[in-house]
Amino acid sequence: MKYLANLGANSFTVDVEDQPGSTRVDITGVPMQVDLVPLDSAATYSLLIDGRSYTATVLEVSDVWRVMIDGVVYDVAVESASVARLRGAVKRHHRTAPQTITAPMPGRVLAVEVAVGDAVTAGQGVVIIEAMKMENELRAHADGRVKEVRVQPGDAVNKGDVLVVLER
Repeated sequence: MKYLANLGANSFTVDVEDQPGSTRVDITGVPMQVDLVPLDSAATYSLLIDGRSYTATVLEVSDVWRVMIDGVVYDVAVESASVARLRGAVKRHHRTAPQTITAPMPGRVLAVEVAVGDAVTAGQGVVIIEAMKMENELRAHADGRVKEVRVQPGDAVNKGDVLVVLER
């Protein structure tokens, strides 16, 4: 099974393969034989890595594994390699995909608070629409620059109509 482990600013690919009597672990191209034996508690293990002995305590804390080996504590975030690839693809797409501000319901545009070329920040008001006798300020979800403004004050809009397009 392949994993991606993040330790501080460093990332490591980890390939784990169970073999009879031990486990073969490859960490970023460095192969090693590992024997793992649980000790008196469910969180403490005796490790034999390439013939060298270690005692390790492993606890799941929030979204990381807190590992203490011979008194030194490491917080390691681990995910499967396939999830890591998917997360990376989503982040790349999210950084570059245009953001559209759409009408959440039918209504009338009261004000457009931005113009083409304006820089916007996450949470900044972009368009105000009136729907069901209430004013609704629609905000940018992320930082960006206004690429298109497709409405003007007084326009009627339907649910899902694109009002403003932002590029990141």
